[in-house]
Amino acid sequence: MSGRTVRRPARKAPPTIDRTATLALADRARARGRRRKAVALYQRVLAQHPEDLAVHGKVAPLLAARGEREAALRSFRAAIDGHRRAGFVDRALAVLAQATEAFPRDDGLWEEMGSLELSRGRRADAVAALVRGGRTLLAARALGPAERLLHAAGRLEPWHGEATLLLARAWARSGRRRDAIRLLEGLAQRTGGRTRAAARALALRLSPTPARLWRWLRPSTG
Repeated sequence: MSGRTVRRPARKAPPTIDRTATLALADRARARGRRRKAVALYQRVLAQHPEDLAVHGKVAPLLAARGEREAALRSFRAAIDGHRRAGFVDRALAVLAQATEAFPRDDGLWEEMGSLELSRGRRADAVAALVRGGRTLLAARALGPAERLLHAAGRLEPWHGEATLLLARAWARSGRRRDAIRLLEGLAQRTGGRTRAAARALALRLSPTPARLWRWLRPSTG
């Protein structure tokens, strides 16, 4: 047997594509609902331009719609982190909004949205994002993650009406009925109008006593 080294032919680099033309074809396929073709074309662009944030933002929702969770999250993450590093926080938030639509039960995405809003000085928007996530997770019966998001909202805005009502519901469903009632009574003492009425109605439903019934019937009383 010869001791000479057998040289293998070098692999050819993939042909360079026309990015603009390929993206135009991908966008057209996406608009026509041809997801598979659109994904293939976007991924062809990413193979040569892996840091293309716009393409990651376009392909991620399509991958999510096809059930390719991990691939979708990778592209969402690439776009979010890339925009943040470049200082475009609002663009990162726009991609995060798409990610929460695709994966509404991922509490980490909601937490990140709240943190990003807060970093921009938008406390009310941060609270709204956390409450929206808490509501979504509560509806999905993901009680632990829902409670974490609602607690975070409450830390930013103590006795926020919707956050407190949702947290009370979560506690009641997880067996903490007494804690839920105390929370609702505290909310009723600190608020008025529809929020107070809603707090008293829920407390009455959780523990129907004559005193709670009277307070519910007379919502203007303290």
